Amino acid sequence: MRRFVAIRENVRLAFETLDAHRFRSFLTVLGIFIGVLLVVTVASVLNGFRQSVVDQVEQFGTNNVYVYRMPFVQLGPMSRELRQRRPLRLEDAWAVRQHCPSVELISPAIQVPMFLKRAVAGKEEVDSPRVRGVFPDNVEVANRVLEQGRFFTEQENEHRVPVVVLGHAVAKALFPNGGAVGKQVLVDGRGYTVVGTLEKRKDSPLGGQNEEDALILGPYYTMRRFYPSEDDHFLAVRARSGKLQEAIEEISTVLRKQRRVRWNQDDNFEINTADTLVSAFDDIVFAVLAVMFLLSTVGFLVGGVGVMNIMLVSVRERTREIGLRKAVGARRADILFQFLVEAMVLCTIGGVLGLLVAEGLLALVGAVVPQLGAVTPMWARVFAFAGSASVGLFFGLWPAWKAASLDPVEALRFE
Repeated sequence: MRRFVAIRENVRLAFETLDAHRFRSFLTVLGIFIGVLLVVTVASVLNGFRQSVVDQVEQFGTNNVYVYRMPFVQLGPMSRELRQRRPLRLEDAWAVRQHCPSVELISPAIQVPMFLKRAVAGKEEVDSPRVRGVFPDNVEVANRVLEQGRFFTEQENEHRVPVVVLGHAVAKALFPNGGAVGKQVLVDGRGYTVVGTLEKRKDSPLGGQNEEDALILGPYYTMRRFYPSEDDHFLAVRARSGKLQEAIEEISTVLRKQRRVRWNQDDNFEINTADTLVSAFDDIVFAVLAVMFLLSTVGFLVGGVGVMNIMLVSVRERTREIGLRKAVGARRADILFQFLVEAMVLCTIGGVLGLLVAEGLLALVGAVVPQLGAVTPMWARVFAFAGSASVGLFFGLWPAWKAASLDPVEALRFE
């Protein structure tokens, strides 16, 4: 009880001292305030951005495997070895389907370059559309949901029929009044019949359009008929339930054999799942968080130096008060504790203000960009608050020790 009363009285004295020098106290805690604001804001935005990425990746299914010759996430310049990798062939896809018992479905695809080309329907047009040739199984492998019409059939694919399924954004752009099914569109000057449209996917984390909504999907063999030189394949694979790791190992074994990769050589293709794509994104998030922690540490250090400076000034201004307290029986530990509490209260106020302002900014960001879904993780709040209190403890220790070490007779003589 005695210790509790001492803490309460010291906190009250600290607030009275801060209230007597409001502007000076505000300038002192500004560094702490900025450090906390930076930690909470950046951590919250990255947390929301990561969750949006996870949601987008999981739209395609958590049991899927994606195979391509290039890395899905590339940081820095691409090496010569990566640039020289041979494209995956259609035969590679069929080898995977035939020799991988853990694979349930496989959908090879080619991306048709549409730079400086367009899709046209009546008076409406879309510049540089994303046209992809896929097999009918793609609607299941990629978890696509039809909004209107149907997906093209295996017969239409085999007979190279010029039909397409439009992504949500393309359908809205070319047919703003609806009714796209059964209509004709010109893609790169060639006519196609629209047989279906797709439901809208979740928007990107920063509020931009999801790339999947900008797709024009056509039968694989139809696109190879019109673009015979396109032979760079992307494989989307669905593993059987509970067989994801087995499927990955089987796919790797088959493709290494197909592409004649020696036993002592690395894979010349990339295999990814939803987890590995999120893990690759987490590496980027970790790098940003590391920079954020470095900057916040600088903010805390600047604030700590300010706290030490102002506490040293406070000790000098209150030298007679310290001498009087010692003269009436205050121990060194009492004086030390008083000034430590004052420094920690000062820094904690800066931390609380930083938390409150950060939450307000995040509420504003959430109103402007609701897709981001910025949510403050508890660890960020704990780190910010504990960091601010720790700065007060560390940088207030020397002034408090100096105050506690004053000789009471000399302190009472001080003018």
